[in-house]
Order: sequence, then C-alpha cells, then structure tokens
Amino acid sequence: MKSVVAVCAIFVAAFLVAAVSGDAGRSACKDESEVGQTFTHHFDAAKYWLCETLGTPAKEVDCPSGLAYMHLLKECIPWASYVWKKPEMPPTVY
Repeated sequence: MKSVVAVCAIFVAAFLVAAVSGDAGRSACKDESEVGQTFTHHFDAAKYWLCETLGTPAKEVDCPSGLAYMHLLKECIPWASYVWKKPEMPPTVY
C-alpha cells in the first residue's frame, strides 16, 4: 500500500512540475504595450521581469537586498510593507 501511495505522489509531483511554467510569468515582450513595463515574478517576490526590447523575452531583475517587488506600485518595497497578491499573466508569455 505504501508503494502505491509513493507512486501516486511521484505522478502528482511530476504533473505539478509540468503544469507550472518554469518561466514564472515571464513576458515574451511581443506586444508594444509591454516594452518598458515590469511584471511580477510568480515564484520569487524579490524578483521581477523587465521587458526592454520588443520581441526579446523579459529579463529577470533582482530587487535590492531586503526588498520585494510590488506590482501594484511597480517598485521594490521593504518586506514589512509587502502584501502578496495573486500574480497576473503579462499580455504575451514566453
């Protein structure tokens, strides 16, 4: 019975890994409205995505030490002020 549970757990874990994009909400920057914009990194609040060039996927940017990215403010803020919000997808995704 334990081996059946273990096998099921492995399948569930594999499904979750496959279902979650490794790019964490990274913009593909395929729309002009995205250029110059920042987007929430879905797995690390101390990072965000910056779309610099049309047609080039957004680059990952780290907030300075001790800060987290708040998309509503479009800036890195102190962790004590950070409030988690469900991340939204950018218009185009890499």
